[in-house]
Amino acid sequence: MRLLSTVSVIGCENVVRTKSLLHSLRIEDKDKKFIVLNDANEDHATTQILATLNSTQDVVIVSDAGTPLVSDPGFQLIREAHATGISAVPVPGPSAVSTLFSVCPIPLQEYRFVGFFAKKGKKRSNQLAQLQTADTSTILFESPHRILNTLEDMLELGMGERSVFLGREMTKRFEEYYHATLRELHDVLSDRSNIKGELVLVIDSGSRAQSAWSEDQLKKALLPYLKPTQVAAILAELTELTRGEAYAHVVEHVEDSTQV
Repeated sequence: MRLLSTVSVIGCENVVRTKSLLHSLRIEDKDKKFIVLNDANEDHATTQILATLNSTQDVVIVSDAGTPLVSDPGFQLIREAHATGISAVPVPGPSAVSTLFSVCPIPLQEYRFVGFFAKKGKKRSNQLAQLQTADTSTILFESPHRILNTLEDMLELGMGERSVFLGREMTKRFEEYYHATLRELHDVLSDRSNIKGELVLVIDSGSRAQSAWSEDQLKKALLPYLKPTQVAAILAELTELTRGEAYAHVVEHVEDSTQV
């Protein structure tokens, strides 16, 4: 807020939305210069902003939602600023990735962030193929009018049983979170007449999905040689179970085996 109130030049995706933000913070905009920075004019805007910075004026870059450069324009500007010795200083703010990360039931110790998939063509096919074979969870953004097509493409690749976690309209009035298989999520969204809002989707890796299917096999194979606590630790590492849940499953298996 302090930077927005003191800086005289603001680079933004949309001037109207940015002025609305300033007004909500009770910041006057009449003496400020706005430089539109979006995908369509990034070359021209980068030249303008660098010229402003070289004239010893500071510039603040904002996006319509979330954090600049996280699937938003600005990368070209930052790269050229670094190349010319101009400092780029981050101002912590909201990010859809870290917001979903903090409540996600799918393991994210390692993950791939791909932003928005390409709309069509070879690039999209390659992205889907990489998703199918990824050995870590994948986080992607999707628009409400394309989410069903994307889920259907994944179903065609045999990913229907993958565990997924969806965040929609996060931190807003109609926020929603949904944890299910990819097929179940597709069915739920297909029943809606209108899907609205920004969507962030986490897709579990194929390797973890496969290991989850063979949980019983793992318990049977490991229990003759290891203690229940050791088996639980392995299950927690290879499946979506927490260590406590895994231990409860192991104990239940041992008790059932004893009763037979």
